Formats: sequence, structure tokens, C-alpha cells
Amino acid sequence: MLPFTLSLWLLLSLHTSRGISDALPLASFTRPPAFSRPKFRYWLPDASVPVSAVQSDIAAIAAASGGGLEFLGFYNYGFSPISTDWSIYGFGTPAFKEVLRGALKTAAENELVFDFAVGPGAASGVPAIPQTRGLAMELVYGAKTVNSSQNAGTIPLPRLQFNHQPLNGWIHEPEDWGPSELVAVVAAEVKQRGRRAGGASGEQVTLSEESVVDLTDLTRNGVVGWEAPPKVQGGGSSSWVVMAFYQRYANARTCITVPKASTWIGNGSWVVDHFSAEGAKKATDFWDQHLLDDKEIDQLMRRVGMYSWEDSMEMMAPLWWTPDFLARFQKARGYSAVKQLPVFFQAKNLWNGYGEPYDTSYTFSGQPADGGKYAEDYRLTLNEGYQDFLSQYQKWATARGMEHSAQPAYNMPLDMSSTVPLVGAPELESLGFGESIESYRQFTGPAHLFGRNAISTEIGAARGGSYAQTVPSLLNLFKDSFAAGVNTLVIHGFAYGGPYPGTTWPGYTPFTYEFCEMWGPRQPAWRHLNDTLLYAARNSEVLKTGVPRVDLAFYAWKQPWSSRAVYPRGAALAAAGYTYEYLGPENLATTAASVKDGVLAPDGPAYKAIVLYDQTRITLSGSAALLRFAQAGLPIFVVGSLPNATIGAKDQEAVTRNMARLVGGSFASVKVLPLSAFGPDELRAAEIMPRVVPQAVEGSTDASQLFTQWRSESSSGLELVYLLNRGPATTFDLSFSVTDNAVPYILDAWTGEQTRLIAHLRTGQGINTRMTLAQKQSAIIAFQIQPKGEGGDAQVPLYVVSHSPNIGRFRVNREGRTEGLIGDTDEASVLLSNNKQLDIPPPSSGSKASPLPTTTLRPWALTFESYAAPAALSTSSVAVNKTTVVVTSPLETLVPWTRIPAIEHSSGVGTYRTSFTTTNHALGVGEEVAYTLHFTGKVLNTMRVRVNGVLVPAIDPSAPEEGRDITALLHRDGQKNEMAVEVASSLFNAVKTRVGDLRTTGLAVRYPRDYSQVQWKEFGLVGDVVVRTWRKVVLE
Repeated sequence: MLPFTLSLWLLLSLHTSRGISDALPLASFTRPPAFSRPKFRYWLPDASVPVSAVQSDIAAIAAASGGGLEFLGFYNYGFSPISTDWSIYGFGTPAFKEVLRGALKTAAENELVFDFAVGPGAASGVPAIPQTRGLAMELVYGAKTVNSSQNAGTIPLPRLQFNHQPLNGWIHEPEDWGPSELVAVVAAEVKQRGRRAGGASGEQVTLSEESVVDLTDLTRNGVVGWEAPPKVQGGGSSSWVVMAFYQRYANARTCITVPKASTWIGNGSWVVDHFSAEGAKKATDFWDQHLLDDKEIDQLMRRVGMYSWEDSMEMMAPLWWTPDFLARFQKARGYSAVKQLPVFFQAKNLWNGYGEPYDTSYTFSGQPADGGKYAEDYRLTLNEGYQDFLSQYQKWATARGMEHSAQPAYNMPLDMSSTVPLVGAPELESLGFGESIESYRQFTGPAHLFGRNAISTEIGAARGGSYAQTVPSLLNLFKDSFAAGVNTLVIHGFAYGGPYPGTTWPGYTPFTYEFCEMWGPRQPAWRHLNDTLLYAARNSEVLKTGVPRVDLAFYAWKQPWSSRAVYPRGAALAAAGYTYEYLGPENLATTAASVKDGVLAPDGPAYKAIVLYDQTRITLSGSAALLRFAQAGLPIFVVGSLPNATIGAKDQEAVTRNMARLVGGSFASVKVLPLSAFGPDELRAAEIMPRVVPQAVEGSTDASQLFTQWRSESSSGLELVYLLNRGPATTFDLSFSVTDNAVPYILDAWTGEQTRLIAHLRTGQGINTRMTLAQKQSAIIAFQIQPKGEGGDAQVPLYVVSHSPNIGRFRVNREGRTEGLIGDTDEASVLLSNNKQLDIPPPSSGSKASPLPTTTLRPWALTFESYAAPAALSTSSVAVNKTTVVVTSPLETLVPWTRIPAIEHSSGVGTYRTSFTTTNHALGVGEEVAYTLHFTGKVLNTMRVRVNGVLVPAIDPSAPEEGRDITALLHRDGQKNEMAVEVASSLFNAVKTRVGDLRTTGLAVRYPRDYSQVQWKEFGLVGDVVVRTWRKVVLE
């Protein structure tokens, strides 16, 4: 009866599959193009290095399946020591031009994409004649006290020294030479002097806002013709402060040079003005006139160049300025900034808010100590100048067939959400965003809204010592980024691999061993890294397909931005399946934020609602946008505080009026709730459902650590969903909101395979399936929409609705036939979508059901290739000392190398070998035997497996126990099979062994404690290696 039943299934399946497309959902998935593959930030020490060594490095990136590089002249981050003559080998010099030419040629030959930093170090500046327009400017002041009825006399001189010490050593100190140009003179009555709040050091001076007088027009030749008014109330004398404000060039370097350089190009690089288009043009003019003026370089750049790029702004001044700031402020804010200048000098307006610029700070009575609405207006105006700066870069890049990439706004007193959309590839960073999905969402929201399909991240930077990063830890950063919708990876980084003055093995190491990571052939695991890079590339390709779909938008305003959470109950939303991200006030007030059929941005993220969670501030345009949304029927949840206070000093009445109207009961789609009342129940009550509804069945108690990211490509009828389980191993029931003519597929990012998802259910709400994910394991499910038949019925192939628990998995084989793997000798059953049940009897009638054989492989022979420093370290060579160690005793138990004598403190590559034979067992009619390979231990870094000399498809390091099918690789009939498992470490242990002797650019390891006070890292093959036997039944 069994053969007839299987044949009937085959007949039915073939019949109902006619007309169904056999094309794979995503043709580019297996071998993604270069622009979807991870790139490496490439650190060039300077232009003295051999071009051939740089080209060898770039070829190594290509060989490892990297997509390209971000070419960065590092120059020791612009600081000493200067190991060669940087007036000859500095950024932008003829020597640099030749290295750039060679790098571009090799990128083109290897079909890589080429991004380039627009300047050395953090790329915030270029070579320039000092004190010329387009370079960075600052505002400084001098202050003096006069009593009532006292003549002010000579205006105070500028205070050029400010509190920049916390940033010294990695941001250049401004140089104090050069003129200071008087901008304004004001006086104000002092109401109070005291210590700064919160126990902070320094003096806080409270001024009477009503008393402020603009003395600029009364000042001649450094003398102000003004007398402080007499004190009226209460008699006696009052105290006044007279302040003179000066604009000047910041003289902020991005890269030093040798003393007495003979040319301005060889004289280092200077920070450009980041708050005007003129500053960006200063940099692009340098490229046009001194680098891209070469026809060959220009043509190569047009061929392979993808992004011009700038790092996060790492620069300092007491107050950032630009020449037309006062005029811009007057036009945009509607009042003069002169009388408010005293309160602009605040910690919030400095780099990352690190501290007050001067020992004395000023505020107005009745206003917040941080400058309040006037300081906000300063930041709004500065932000508008920065928007011009970014737009100029983007305009220049697009004219050359590229786009601009930048890490916009954060660290500085700017609005990140409004600047993200202005560049072609906005970039965040894992380090600066605290490796937090919640923080990433505050960046990806504006990018998604404006259709930015390349959202980049500088990924992998971490303190704690170079060579300490493992591949699994890097992978986890990849996965978290994908969960937030980030889809372009720039790995931090790849260091120049050739010889360099003052540098020993293991080679040039930027940041003097403080930061991760130095990828490249020097790392033992580099030989395996293409598995990781292809996994990442396939996920990136998925997340660049179509447009994002996100359930909810949260409104949030932060200026300056910080990585703190906005919505503290995200786990509850995740448990119910809701996805969300953040938008700022300027984002709302754009044409991209349109509403149709009650959906925000229907051609993009298609947000089903917007949530104002405990927000208090909003712009006039933002409040007007919310009214427009409400009128169009978009669900709006106002939770907790109402954002009815304006940002800045104007428009308060209009904002109050708009927000009162929003919550006044005129709009049915607007819900006003207390903080405790908002959550999934309220969303469901409003009939706002997530696109994916998860339920934890086994493992975790809920789905709060399951993250999803949905992409939709309507033109091809393709829906794609990325899933990541950050919690413990859990089995989930998942319901996907797709139409009834969708065919589900599993896309394996580790192998590139795309196979139909056989076991699932179809309901009125979509497609349901059950999936088990290990901790930190990701998955991709695709839904290919099929055309409907003449009668409007969905044309989908037969699928499995339910099955007995002893069927471990279903799959479609290379012939397109469905197979089931049965794990014991018991009978099995399958219920099909046409309501027909298939009963699969045991192999022999009357036999007792029992599990099929499982073989634990042992013993193992281990050969170890050690990567170590040469016995005699030299600054003339960075070559590794490779030696082979054979572990003489067979290993019955697999343990870390730290427990194996002779290699316990080593780095390198271990090759484990063993042999085994397969076990025969009874099979039923029409059955075959199948074998899968499983690893029960943790993957400590990287692993490659060969069976009988053939490479096994890449194994997911987050779920090595899941197994790979090795049936086709095995010898049968009792023949011996050979297995080799190659495991690679990081270079950490080898570096730790010689940490006191190592040098890079003549410098010792900055923090030896990162190695000496840390335990030896564990690497090697651990746990059991198991071959499991299955009964394979062809169901189609």
C-alpha cells in the first residue's frame, strides 16, 4: 500500500504545481554583488609604503569574498609619531596620489567597490592654506565685570584657552595663533553667582535677560562708550558683566606633519567648516584640483568609486561657528542672536556634551541652566548649516557618479534624525551606538522614510585590545544591525599588511593595540572568513531588496542625540510581534511623510500608526504634520506627556493650538493614554496588527527577544523576512501576514540555498509555520506571490499541514522532489494541504520502534599550525613564524587548546582528523538512508569541515547542532570515511605571549593590561561530533 500512496502524492503534487514558477525567489542571493558584500575600512599608514603591498591587501579582501574597501589614510590618526616625512608622504601629496592610483587599479581588477575618506584620520579636513575661507571657525569671548555707574572702557580680550583637556590625545587641540574678529559686545546685569548645579566644578552666573544691552555699535577701536546703569531698587551698587565675542579660525588640525614643511599640501590637514556648504566645497575642490585632476584616477574612480566618506565628527571648539551664522540665525529664527550669545557656551554645545567650555558659564534668570530655548535656537541654526554642508558633499559625489556617506550629526550639538536622509549612504557605528538595536532604530527610521536603500554601519570597533575579537562576536554585531534594518557593513577594519618603520610582527596596528580589529591574512581565521562574509552579504542583499515594512513609528526628539532609549517597553511590543523605529520632527514635516488609507509612507515603511510616547517638545511644522496625519486617518497614540512645548524661542502659541486640537476629540484615530496603558492590547483593540505574530512554544516564555525585519518588492511579488532570536533557544509558532497565493521559502544565508518551506498552515490571516532558533541564530523566510488561476483561486504547490513528531525535517532535493527524514523505526504520517493523509509504515512489520543509530566520532588526531612572533622580533619584518605541532596522543575528548600541552598559549589553525563507517539498518520499501553531521559544542571562532576530502557546506556557528546533510559525501558498505575539521583562532594568545616586546610605528602597546590581565582565550574544537542516521522517504 505504501508505494501506491507515495505515487499518488507524486501525481497530485506534479499536477497542482503546473503553472507555478520554478524560479528562485531572489536570483542574486547565492552570489551577491559586490555592493552587498561587507567592506573593510582599510588603514593606510602613509604614502611611503610600497604600492604593491597595498594592492596585495586589496586582492586579499577580494579573495575572502569581501565587497570592497573604505580607503583611509590613517596617519596615526593625525598624531605623532611621524615615522616618515609626511611633507612628502602626507595625505594629498603626489606620493599619496600614486598609492591611490594603485589601490583603484586593484579594486577595478577585482571588481570591488571603492569608498574613500575625503581626508586623513576622521576625514574632517584636507590640506589647505591656513586661515582661508572654508576652514573651521569658532566663537570665543572675553568677559569683565563693571559696577553700576562705571564706564565699561576697553572691551575684554578673547579667552582662547578653553577646557579641551578631556579630548586631548585623540582630537587635536586648537592652535591659538591668528587674529580674532570682533562680532558683538553685550552687557548684562548679574543677578546671582554660585557654583554649578549638581556639584560640578566652576561658576554659574545668572544674568537678567531684560537687562541685556547690545553695545556693538558703541564700540570703536576696542573701547565701548557705555556706562553701567545705577542700581535703582534697594540702592547700593549692582554688578554687570561686559562680554566681547570674537569669531576666529579654529586652527584645528586633522593631521600633523613634519616641522617647516615646504608646501601647504605637505603641511598637514585642517578641519573644514562643517556648518556651511563652503566647508564641504573646500574639501571637494582639493580633490578636484589635486587628486582627481589626473585623468586615469578620475576614470578609475568613476568606474569603481561608490561613496566619498566622512567619519563621525571628532573635533572641538568652545563654540562652533560659521561666518554668516548671525545672518542665518536672524533669518531663520526671526530675532537677533547677539543678546543671547552669553548663554550659547554650554556643555550641550560641545563634542558629546563632555563638559563646560569655560570655568564660568552664564544663564538667564528664569531659564534652564543649559541655555534653554536660546541654546536650542543656536543648535537649530547650526544644524541648518550642517545640512548645507552634507548636501554639498552629496551634490558633488552624485555629479561624479557616486554618492556621499557620512556618520551624521551625532557627537555634535545637531539633530541626527534631520540629517540622516541628506546623504546617499548614512552611516552609524556599533561602538558609538552602544551595540544597541534600540539606538540603531533611531537612525534607520529617517533613512527608511526617505528611501535610503544603503544604511551603513562602521561595525566591529571595540576597546579591549586588538586581536581579541572573535568571529562569532563580530557575527552577533552583524545580526543585530540587520535586525534594525541596517544593510551595508563596513568592518573595522583591515590594517596595511606590509612592513612599516618602527613596526614589528604582527604588523601595523592602528590605535596602538587599543581597538579591534586587524583583519587580514595575519589572522589565522582569515582563511575561513569568506563563509562569514558571504553570510553577511546574503542578508544584506535581502535587506536591500524592495522597501522596508515597519509596523509603528515612534516620534522622538533629541538634540543633541544620545543613545539612551526612548521607549522603555520595547520587549512587550516585540513579544507581540510589533516592529518599530523612530522619526524626528523634521522628518514628519516632509513630503516623504504622506498618509494614504490610514498608512504613513505607504510606498515605504508603511507605518500603521505613530506613537508619541512621553514626549514634551515639538516644532511648529512637526505639530502641523501630526494634524495632517490625523485628518488623513492615521492612528496616533499620545501616551503620557503631550509634546506641546516648542523647540526654540518662537511659535509656542501655534504649537499649543495645534496640539490642543490634535487631542481635543475631533479625530477618531487619535488616542490619548496614560503611560501605563499603552501596549500591544491597545494596538490590537485599534485593529493595528503586526505583520509577524510570534508565539514561543518551547524554550523562552515569550517572543520578546525575537526581532524581525520585513522587506517588500511589489514589482516581483516578493516578501522577505529576516528573523533573529537574541534569547535562549526557542521554538516559535510564527504567523506571517501574506496573501493566500504566497509560496514560502527558506533562504539559508550560510549556504546560499533557497528551498521551499514544506510544512506550514494557511489561515485567513496568512501563513503559519513553526521554527526553532538557537540563541543568536537568524533565519530568512521569503514569500513568492504566485498568479491566481482563472477562477481567482490561489495556485500553490501541495504542502504539509501536519506530521508525526518522528519526522525531523522536510526538504526539496535537487530534483525538485520533497523528502522527509524519519528519525526512528516507527511508523510516520503526513497530512497534506489537500486533506490527504500519507501513512508511512515502519521498515519491517512487527518490529519494535527504536531510534536510528547515532555515532559519536572519536578518537581524533590533531595537527596544529602555530602563528607566533619570530624568536627575535625586528622592525624590518612583520612576517609570522609558522610552525607545525603534532599532538601525539589521540584525543578521546575534545577540549579547548588551553587544556592541551604544547599549544595551551598558542594561536593558529588546528586540523582534527578521524575516520568512521556508517551503520547499516533495515529500510522500508522505497526508503533510503541519510546521514547528518552535528556538533554539540560551541563554535569558539571558525570552523571548516571536509568529509572524504569534500568541503561540507558552511555550518552556522550559532547552531552547529542543527546539522548538515553529508549523505552524498559518504562511502557506503562498511567503507571507511575520513573527516577533517579545521578550526582557527584569533591572534590574541600569540600577541599576549609577547605583548611587552611589540611595537607599531615605534610605539609600545598602549594598554598592556588588555592582555596581561586577561585570561588566555579558549579556541579549538569542543564537545562531541555526531553523525546521525535517518530514513529518507521521497514524498514527491
